[in-house]
Amino acid sequence: MAAPAPYPPTYPVPPQGNGFAVTSLVLGILAIVLCWVPVLNWLLAAAAIIFGAIGLSIANKRQSGKGMAIAGLICGVIGGIAAVVFALLIFTATRVVEHAFAESRNDDVARLTVKQLAHEAYPMWSSKHPDAACPATIADLEPFMQSPGTQDPWGHPYKIYCGQNLPAGAKIIAIVSVGPDGVEGTADDIKSW
Repeated sequence: MAAPAPYPPTYPVPPQGNGFAVTSLVLGILAIVLCWVPVLNWLLAAAAIIFGAIGLSIANKRQSGKGMAIAGLICGVIGGIAAVVFALLIFTATRVVEHAFAESRNDDVARLTVKQLAHEAYPMWSSKHPDAACPATIADLEPFMQSPGTQDPWGHPYKIYCGQNLPAGAKIIAIVSVGPDGVEGTADDIKSW
């Protein structure tokens, strides 16, 4: 009797890959790396989370790619959080810069106005009122200004000093803006002299 034919060897079937898990991990890493790119960061993080959830579901059935799917989910969440933090930082920085520019502009306007009141409006007023040494109020100088106004950019009235009330260092007339704090005699005061 002849020997039975040997069975062909069987090889184990390699596990199928989990493309969703791989995609989730790649998108999650990109979401972290590109967290500073508006809109794209949100799309990448959301896609990483979605693909990670699908990849995890597939990994539970096939026993393949579970670690990669979890890593993709985690990277997607971290990328989304990083995008939120970056957006908040940009928003805060923008507000700080805008405030600094506004304050700088207000300082410039107040400096220009006190100089104009003292060095342009007062001489014109004085030529129209040769019998008076000092205007009664700052409003008396207003008609001689290009852009009239008796309040500084912070809403405080300009102060005028003349005659015996002149502060040290001022000559003939002194105009003062009390600055943002509204208190005279502090470091933020803007003076015409």
